[in-house]
Amino acid sequence: MSSRILIPFDDSEPARDALKYAFELFPDGEFVALAVVDTTTLPFIPNAATDDEAHEQLEEVFGSVDDRLTVPETLAAERGVPLETRTRIGSPAQEIIDFAETAPIDHVVMGSRGRSGVRRILLGSVAEVVVRHSPVPVTVVR
Repeated sequence: MSSRILIPFDDSEPARDALKYAFELFPDGEFVALAVVDTTTLPFIPNAATDDEAHEQLEEVFGSVDDRLTVPETLAAERGVPLETRTRIGSPAQEIIDFAETAPIDHVVMGSRGRSGVRRILLGSVAEVVVRHSPVPVTVVR
């Protein structure tokens, strides 16, 4: 039975490196690329379905997430690797952990932005939170 590998993907260079590394580390794996719409960076959370401007802004946010997931789809297709894509809304670390807890996932492979010092304290580290709280093993690619 092949392993199911979760790869959180934000279209950054570390996320791309993690994707490629996961394909090499688990040659027979099944992969899930997860994009999270980070609500902590949204200027608003729309609550009225009739607000046309809010609806357009929300479509723009989700459209950028869909565009972001074309990268893992293309890389997987080039290598002939099975890949499924998922999108979630919320805090990235929490959504990654929740997905790993509720979906049949055996391992998480994710990139690290390499923050240190004050920036890490102020901005936090998604990778660190996932490593500390994930129910499955996590590999962090620098």
